[in-house]
Amino acid sequence: MIKKLGLTWVVLCLALTGFIGSSWISSDHASAAPNIAYNRPVTVSSTESSSYPGSYAVDANGNTRWSSSYADQQWMIVDLGSNQTVASVAVAWEAAYASQFQIQTSTNNSTWTTVYSNYSGTGGKNTINFMATTARYVKIYCIQRATAYGFSIIEFEIYGSASTDKVGVLDYLKSIDGSKTVIGIHNREPNSNPAVQTNQANSVAGRYPGLWSGDFLFSSSDVSNRWTMIEEAKNQFKNGAIVQLMMHVTPPTQSDAGSWDGGVVSELSNTQWTDLITNGGTLNNAWKARLDTYATYLQYLEDNQVTVLFRPFHEMNQSQFWWAGRSGSNGTAALYRLTHDYLVNTKGLTNLVWVWDMQDLDLSWSGYNPGAGYWDIFALDVYNSDGFTTTKYNTALSVAGGKPIAIGECAVLPTTSQLAAQPKWVFAMSWAELTFSSNTNAQIQALYGASNVITRDELPALK
Repeated sequence: MIKKLGLTWVVLCLALTGFIGSSWISSDHASAAPNIAYNRPVTVSSTESSSYPGSYAVDANGNTRWSSSYADQQWMIVDLGSNQTVASVAVAWEAAYASQFQIQTSTNNSTWTTVYSNYSGTGGKNTINFMATTARYVKIYCIQRATAYGFSIIEFEIYGSASTDKVGVLDYLKSIDGSKTVIGIHNREPNSNPAVQTNQANSVAGRYPGLWSGDFLFSSSDVSNRWTMIEEAKNQFKNGAIVQLMMHVTPPTQSDAGSWDGGVVSELSNTQWTDLITNGGTLNNAWKARLDTYATYLQYLEDNQVTVLFRPFHEMNQSQFWWAGRSGSNGTAALYRLTHDYLVNTKGLTNLVWVWDMQDLDLSWSGYNPGAGYWDIFALDVYNSDGFTTTKYNTALSVAGGKPIAIGECAVLPTTSQLAAQPKWVFAMSWAELTFSSNTNAQIQALYGASNVITRDELPALK
């Protein structure tokens, strides 16, 4: 069985089987919706010669192609014949591809709306989903050439909807394990503007991160804007992103709204800790009451069919946090288990993919393991100056025991060559503003445009 992936393509062996259906590029939409560009009229800005007309880009034939003159800023327009709903295109480039291009739509062939931009294209075959829009005309505007030749497109397909063949988030991450890495970014406070770093990454790279991350947070302003953050999580998932939520929150000895120093960064006494993890304890009941509050938001996301990568306890070996730095079965791992069981068994949440997260302070991570039945993904935050070492990678694989591993946080992004050497990181998330202070724009663009890195436009439809 072939699983649907944003960048996984099924090339039909035309010489052996002949053409079947009207989709040559991929199987993404073949069973769900027709390719409405098939054999439609095409207008182009130029052709290399009469041997490469625009009509060849919509004939579902992998042996033909449109090729432009040897110049930048060329385009191809497909006339759908009438106004139709358009939500996705697929492009198969020949070796002469566009390093920069846009997808534009129009109802009148004169006023155009840009629905997708890519300023770090790498060629190959691309599935591009965007918000559904009404259009009769769809244009691929090729801005800059990647080679000395023109722009050459083997096939350009158009669909009225994104694929309805959805895949679960965890299943998808497992399917790319060992081959590709989803790039993500955390959106630090304020919760009143919960996509600020995601939007900045798009401004720099020309494409959105595949993973959006938010946080319940602790300041009075951020607590009062939690619904704004949750609505953003819903919208990010609707627009195709993987969603993650974290909990930099105050201890149950304090009110939900509090401070960083003395709040998130604080310590419970051993007596308080025992009371916290003991069923019926005062702090145990206080923490469960807090979880009742968080569950309201998580249930809303479940009701709206949003799957959440849930990382409740950030860097469990980082002792500056009130929940962290307690190794052993009755330490931080016990609070993780308590939280998991309450949200899953008592509150009945089914939309959470559980992330166990550590920091590269050392390699002694197994003492914080809540137990294999309590987490789905092991994530490592990489902040030490030695970066993405083979030792850390191999230790993560060993601790994970066959489950997916991820780069939970980093300031300095991994390079494409590092990800190629360590291909089992299923996602890599940079930390908010550190993304832009620790990496150049060129480094961000190179990573987001790499063939082994998945951005939001390259993800499949998720469930």
